[in-house]
Amino acid sequence: MNGGIYADPLIYDILGTPGTAGEVDRLERISRAWGRAPGSGSTWLEPACGTGRHLRVIAGRGMRAVGFDIEPAMIDFAAERLRRRGLDGLVRVFAAGMADFESVAPGSIDFAFLPDNSLRHLESDDAVRTHFARVGRALAPGGVYAVGLTLSVYGSEAAEEDIWRAARGSCRVVQMVNYLPPGAGGPGPRTERVLSHLAITRPGGTEHRDAVYDLRCYDQRQWDRLVASSDLETAASLDGAGNLREGRGLAYQIEVLRPAR
Repeated sequence: MNGGIYADPLIYDILGTPGTAGEVDRLERISRAWGRAPGSGSTWLEPACGTGRHLRVIAGRGMRAVGFDIEPAMIDFAAERLRRRGLDGLVRVFAAGMADFESVAPGSIDFAFLPDNSLRHLESDDAVRTHFARVGRALAPGGVYAVGLTLSVYGSEAAEEDIWRAARGSCRVVQMVNYLPPGAGGPGPRTERVLSHLAITRPGGTEHRDAVYDLRCYDQRQWDRLVASSDLETAASLDGAGNLREGRGLAYQIEVLRPAR
């Protein structure tokens, strides 16, 4: 992913921050409906937190939060932005991978969340099970884990394209993303290839950056089997707005998980 959006925390933050408050609104509704009601005594956890855009909103609402990311530059950026806003006393951030983080106290987290297909960066079922076990240990009684992901329907998926635009000050960012699913250019039977092109415009001109990365794929059966073999279980399956999925095939869904009973 060198040269792409993950290599530049500022560009990542510019592109990702719009709409974050609404995302946290939805997460609060999910936590209230399926887990522990959010409030000033709550502590939330975000694996793969990036630049901490969610963490800033959560702390701004008076809650505590913990976040970690595998990229130290992202964590440095997140910590600095929290300090600037006087929120660093409510949020702890550190560098770690999703399958190897350790420094979250057992039973200390009221609600955990991982949006935007970030879980699919883990390259094996074993890595996901390890991640789920560690998140499960961190959850307080009644706590849940909201995971946002897209499930595959093998053999019926075509290549797709998204375009994202955002600006901050004199910097404008456009990202064009192409998704090549298995059978339509993906490199393996369970791998989606993602091609990213960034156009970053500043007063001095426009810079272009390209990057390629892969995401692991799951169909419904593979996902259900993975969860059943882990330390977590499904509490609810929701659409992107936080409403019950009710068997609908969706482009993106939120799986609410809890420690297996």
